[in-house]
Amino acid sequence: MPGRVRFSPHNTFHSPPPPLIRPALSSSTGSSLGPLTPPSLSYACLPGPTPFVPHYSHRSAKPSSGRAHALLAFSSALLLNYDISLHPSSISSRYNGLTFFGLMEPAVYPPLRSFTLTTPYLPWSIVVPACNGRHVTVNDVLHAVYSALRANITSAEFNALGTRRLMRRASAACQQRCERLRGRRGSAEEKQGGIKRVDFLMGFTEFQGISSTSRSGDVWQLHIS
Repeated sequence: MPGRVRFSPHNTFHSPPPPLIRPALSSSTGSSLGPLTPPSLSYACLPGPTPFVPHYSHRSAKPSSGRAHALLAFSSALLLNYDISLHPSSISSRYNGLTFFGLMEPAVYPPLRSFTLTTPYLPWSIVVPACNGRHVTVNDVLHAVYSALRANITSAEFNALGTRRLMRRASAACQQRCERLRGRRGSAEEKQGGIKRVDFLMGFTEFQGISSTSRSGDVWQLHIS
């Protein structure tokens, strides 16, 4: 068991400043997006070593008829540059036309009031609700992923990794995540928060988009690298 592993008894969330993206990329708006409710999470059996070995592949399955918004579509040349261990306010883009209004467009087509994101790299799925009550937006997806991965790991979940090697890697990912925030607001609280679900990705936190699956129209795969 690696030393100095800290677990928090509560799922604390220290909210960063409210802007979604860097001011240079967004259009000005006079209204706030309002509070986002963290999505509910379902637990499944842990896959293999991290990066977890998929037990199935959505890519090889026949996809559903849905398609993702261009800002979210799975691609090797994704328009958004986003490390999902960081707040969505850290997003940058090569796309000069990225605006606040684009982020408020439907995340998938046809639009859905909610859908679930799954990934073979984590034992949890992420439910993405529509914060506007009508359809899930691009903004909803980015915040839901971040919020879901901010949940604290329990000692039982940590032990379920099964090997000291994986436990050390998760602990190291936590330490590196906290180091990146050194000197920033909330860095002390971040360090006290201990290991979070995002640390189970062992540093593989580059957002690569989402794609439809054959399971149903409201189940989508989250891609990371």
